[in-house]
Amino acid sequence: MFKDISTVFKKEIKSILKDKAVLLMCILLPFGIMFMEGYLMTALADTDEKETTYNAYYINAPQELEEGLKAIGFSDKKVDRDTCVENIKNKEDKMLVIFPEDFAIDPNGVNVPNIEIYYNSSDNDSLKLREKISTLLDALRPEVFTINADTSITYDLGDEDYQAKNMIASMVPGLLVMTIIYGIMSLASNIIAGDKESNFLNTVLITPVKRSSVAIGKALAVMTAAGISAISAFAGLAYLMSKFNEMLGEYAVSYATKDYIMTFVVIICEAFALVGLILIISTLAKTARQAQTLSVIPIMVLFLGSFLTSNAGFESFLTSFGAKNYMIPMWNASYLTKNILLTGVSTTDIIVACVINIIFGIFCLGVVSALFNNEKIVNE
Repeated sequence: MFKDISTVFKKEIKSILKDKAVLLMCILLPFGIMFMEGYLMTALADTDEKETTYNAYYINAPQELEEGLKAIGFSDKKVDRDTCVENIKNKEDKMLVIFPEDFAIDPNGVNVPNIEIYYNSSDNDSLKLREKISTLLDALRPEVFTINADTSITYDLGDEDYQAKNMIASMVPGLLVMTIIYGIMSLASNIIAGDKESNFLNTVLITPVKRSSVAIGKALAVMTAAGISAISAFAGLAYLMSKFNEMLGEYAVSYATKDYIMTFVVIICEAFALVGLILIISTLAKTARQAQTLSVIPIMVLFLGSFLTSNAGFESFLTSFGAKNYMIPMWNASYLTKNILLTGVSTTDIIVACVINIIFGIFCLGVVSALFNNEKIVNE
């Protein structure tokens, strides 16, 4: 039996290696998705930091404020009030700030000057300027009291890296699964349904090789491809993390090697379970197109699970389930990966989740093998 499984496995691996499209999906796509995510992240950060001058203007601004206004993107061009207001309404200009003549701050708060700020809430640049000028003007308001003025005292008693880690933990699990599964989804859904549609499966099943050996050999080939995709995805993750930390600057976070190893193991076990499920769909489907269409369903459910684990509104709800979260195949990996990257987890939790996913994957292989033994899957 093991010899037959090995024969089928080698045949499928050779077929995968000869197919450049499959190699592209399994090896280059996972790394490429991570690389582009990191590149876009850097590009967006550069855009935010780049100094921009908008079509934003001011009238009667005091001299001490002019430099600050120019620094956040205002122009010192002289404009007509009514014309500028109309342009802001039409999204041609971004903002107009009108200071009262002889503008001055009364520290006693008796004579409070009114500053008119015209902006357009349906224009993103106008909203950005609204936030910037609010920050600028807040600094000029008379101080009634101060908050946390002593810089030698640490007032934030939580993990100073929590927000950055939370961003990473909310993004990475779903992104990893997406890149790995997208790389092998076509292969996993076609490897049986495609042979069935082309009638090649009929030839295979009338050979002396046991049908269960054919099923397991094909499944192991797909799971090997999933492992290759996972390695590619984690290589891309290294680049993504470096770019993410560049964007965070002084708030950059770092993880120990064991954290990456644990994440890799958990994601691989999750992919094993998901591939097993897709292979069942591929075996039941009558055509390759049907298999690909139906395979999207469990993947979308899994992505929904990744979204729920990253949603702060569900955090208390999920926490109430406790260890039960680790008992649900595939879902447990998304939940566990976030905790690895955010707060850390115990070795026991990792072992439980991985064993559950491996058992589920083996169960799926058993189902595929049983379906192969059912002669109804052969197209007469």
